Amino acid sequence: MKFLDEIKNFFANKRHTEAIILAAIVVVIMALVMGHAGGRETAASGDAASGTAVSDTDNGSSGGKQTSYKKEEKGSDLHDLLTEYYKDYAAGNTDDIEKIASPVSDMEKSYIRFMSGLLDSYDIKQIYTKDGADKNSKLVSVYVQMHFKDLKSAAPGLDFFYVQQDENGKLQINNLYSSFNQTNHENDMDPTVVSAIASFEEQKDVVDLQTKVQKEYNEISLSDKDFDEFMTKTYPDKVKAWQSDYRKDAKKAEEKAEKKEAEEKKKEEEEKTKEEEAQKKEDEKKSEEKTSDDTSDKNTYKTTTETNLRKKASIDSKIIKTLDKGTKVEKVETDGKWMKVKYKDKTGYIRKMYLKKVKSSSSDSSDSSDSSSSSKPKEGKKIVLKDTVNVRKKPSTDSKRINLAYAGDKVLVIKNRDDGWTKIQYHSKKGYVKTEYLK
Repeated sequence: MKFLDEIKNFFANKRHTEAIILAAIVVVIMALVMGHAGGRETAASGDAASGTAVSDTDNGSSGGKQTSYKKEEKGSDLHDLLTEYYKDYAAGNTDDIEKIASPVSDMEKSYIRFMSGLLDSYDIKQIYTKDGADKNSKLVSVYVQMHFKDLKSAAPGLDFFYVQQDENGKLQINNLYSSFNQTNHENDMDPTVVSAIASFEEQKDVVDLQTKVQKEYNEISLSDKDFDEFMTKTYPDKVKAWQSDYRKDAKKAEEKAEKKEAEEKKKEEEEKTKEEEAQKKEDEKKSEEKTSDDTSDKNTYKTTTETNLRKKASIDSKIIKTLDKGTKVEKVETDGKWMKVKYKDKTGYIRKMYLKKVKSSSSDSSDSSDSSSSSKPKEGKKIVLKDTVNVRKKPSTDSKRINLAYAGDKVLVIKNRDDGWTKIQYHSKKGYVKTEYLK
């Protein structure tokens, strides 16, 4: 995996040393320890405060612009910036570090938090600067002493920072050029700046400082056995443990992210499938409704007169039900002069001569004898009969006739029924007349 390869490369680069290692084991620890924003110029060493001369004249070196180290006074903007940086670093406060040094990767943040568990504080002894790749930048060397929680002797180190001014003149640590990013290439760097840093590291006064700091570190290791034990064994072991834990945590985080991504993808696919199925069902429903409507219009007939629904296709067959004029039936099949039809839950036969095909759903409603109240006589109103009709005791053609109302006579409409009959009063008698004869 890519991030593990980056960790391996990071720990294999000698420029990323925490800068507190005995000369005899420099190579071992250099392969393990990295982390400051600018990295270390040298391992296990201090800076000019140990006695290295700081020249005010140019130092001759091969190629490139060369300037001498310049001391940075306490209270300057740069001194305050780095003081704040080291304070936050010792406290493991990566949020505040990001405000003054960026970018800071997740792995570097992890290392800073690890180091904060070992350190009490940093003590800046001296800051030296040289001109950077442009007028708004500085190449910075910091001689710093690290105070570990379990040691009496402070560990000398030499840190490097690339500091720039923003458009408002405020100083900011450009962490693109930290040892971490130069090793892992997580972010692109300007080749001009990279070249300036490489030239800087070869300059004589920089090399002299590295040598002097190394010597100071070696002297402390020889005189302080606890310091030597911590730096040669305890500290490297702790770094290895951090490295192992970080790899495990990073792997778990990656697996968790992959699992979450897979679950989200599966959920999206399931939701998409559900939507497609729902849409398919909706389309099928619409299609069925349309087919049903088309079939209904195609196979729907209505009676042209009062007629009988018989059990078989014969006038001698048993009458299932007598249907009123305008009653709708659904065609099943034809049988000679007869048509097999379905009426509600009943199936039987009607002579084709008494059936008429329904043209459309919209036109059927007005043709049916019981389809709308507007086709029925108004209740409480007297109407003139156009035909002579039977007045029956009950709303049925099988019911007894109680009177005969003649064309031109008036009848009083009492109540309209949904079965095709209307209750009327004719003279002094009340009875039932087929609604169709009252229109």
